[in-house]
Amino acid sequence: MSENLIALQNKFLGHGQTVYDELSKLHERQGYIGDRDIDRLARQHHLPPQQIRATAKFYEELTHDRPAERVVKVCNGEACRVAGFVSCEEKLLETCGLDAPGGVGANGVRVEHVTCLGYCGLGPNVMLDNEPVSMAGEGALESVLEYARSGAPHGLNEPNNPIHMPRDGEPCILLRRFDRDVASLQGARDAGAYSSLEKALASMSPRQVIDEIKASGLRGRGGAGFPSGIKLETVSRSASADGRKFVVVNCDEGDAGSYIDKELMERDPHTQLEGALLAAYSCGAQEVILYIRFEYPRLLRVMRRAIADAEEAGLVGSNILGSDFSCQVRIVKGQGAYICGEETSLLRSIEGVPAIVSFKPPFPAEKGLYGCPTAVNNVETLHNLPWIIEHGGAAYASYGHGKSRGTKLVSLNTRVRRPGLYEIELGVTLRDLIFRRAGGMASGEVFKAVQVGGPLGGILPESKLDTPLAFETMAEAGGILGHAGVVVYSQRDDLVEIGRALMAFCAVESCGKCFPCRIGAVRGTEMFDQFLDPNGSGVTDDKLQLLSELCETMKYGSLCALGGMIPIPIENLMEFFPGEIDRYRRGKGKS
Repeated sequence: MSENLIALQNKFLGHGQTVYDELSKLHERQGYIGDRDIDRLARQHHLPPQQIRATAKFYEELTHDRPAERVVKVCNGEACRVAGFVSCEEKLLETCGLDAPGGVGANGVRVEHVTCLGYCGLGPNVMLDNEPVSMAGEGALESVLEYARSGAPHGLNEPNNPIHMPRDGEPCILLRRFDRDVASLQGARDAGAYSSLEKALASMSPRQVIDEIKASGLRGRGGAGFPSGIKLETVSRSASADGRKFVVVNCDEGDAGSYIDKELMERDPHTQLEGALLAAYSCGAQEVILYIRFEYPRLLRVMRRAIADAEEAGLVGSNILGSDFSCQVRIVKGQGAYICGEETSLLRSIEGVPAIVSFKPPFPAEKGLYGCPTAVNNVETLHNLPWIIEHGGAAYASYGHGKSRGTKLVSLNTRVRRPGLYEIELGVTLRDLIFRRAGGMASGEVFKAVQVGGPLGGILPESKLDTPLAFETMAEAGGILGHAGVVVYSQRDDLVEIGRALMAFCAVESCGKCFPCRIGAVRGTEMFDQFLDPNGSGVTDDKLQLLSELCETMKYGSLCALGGMIPIPIENLMEFFPGEIDRYRRGKGKS
């Protein structure tokens, strides 16, 4: 079905032009998309109204069908949730005369949820008309409330995440240029950017570039951990009917608690471009597409400027650096769909249709974007490539733990004394990360649990703190490494409420293709609501058994990782934190 819809778009909009793009431009201009807009676009482009409506209603940002004078989006991710999201939201709703998020108040303000804004170490956070700000500072919440109430200037600026450089003697690969300003092309080139691309184009074949990446042992940093060199090799060897191949950079970083990709691209955009171009050269791709979430407006501005500067300097486009290698680079802006972190959903979004998961095989490396071989890579993965080409795969492979080679960026939330972004060698333990590097718990907080890898990541107890941060060891401990966003929970955090929020997140973000995820997440949310209802029966053994069976069905029956892995933190909760659940048993009540 998607192929037919894409063919219709190509026929009536022009090759590569999509309904998604048209809707995105319209929403950017007027802030909503009404029924009249959908009918007009259908007539204008000779397309079925159902196709345009289905695309608009799939993406959270495009679903708005009423105008609003101001839009306030409150981050409800786990990191902001434990930083005070609930009380902030209650005050905003009261200010705007709303009972629940999602509507437009009498004062013309739309209040809604967003997950997440990429400032998990500075929460709670809110987006005011496309500008993320923190509500943690003195007087900040009051300024946000007054802005919502009257539209008065709030005087708040988009914040900056704290960056903690590696200690002396430790490897510094991903953050190596964070000690200077390299956002400009001149600053980046002065720091060595594009020298690895020059080296590759002048003296290395595409095969040699792939060999170095394979020798490095680099695995995908988006969560799955697939060997990066093998993926690029597969694309290079796969046939394309029309000769096209693509590199797609997945910057749909929607894991609450993670702001890794955001910082890499914002602070060091040209290293990201260089890495993407090296990947394209190695596998024979002629186009790089950066898929960047709308929740990162500053990042979008930075990358647009970086691409324009690189094009003007001959680093992007035709015959790059005087070679035979040509590659275009463009940006597609995400419109609010967590499922786009899954690679096949991401490709459907770029093609302009609802981002519904596709069956595999075929894998994108063989048949991906527009049916062509496509290397879908996470931002952090590609950021390693210039260093690997400069220093060699063996040098990179000398760092790490077991089959997990190299370094990893991790981001921590406000429950620790020094939240922020860290680069660690894979194999550093959770205890070392939290209690040495991050300085332990913040004042007045006592450690209860830690969740690694976003909403699909395990919730681990203190007994697991000596687990090394690596793909295999985290899985053995009952969790995942994932993207390595780290959310620490303290004695003040109710893990049953966290579990409910995770299930509800899955229910909202499910693409709806498979029923274990689509229905299972809704039923799971309802079960947690029963646990938490002070007037209900609370937790009982038969309900826990039913929840366990539901998790098993979702784990083994879901089509992709969203439904298949959301049971991980829920099962951890039942296994490692029975006391949290017992507080909601009949007759006990919440202590």
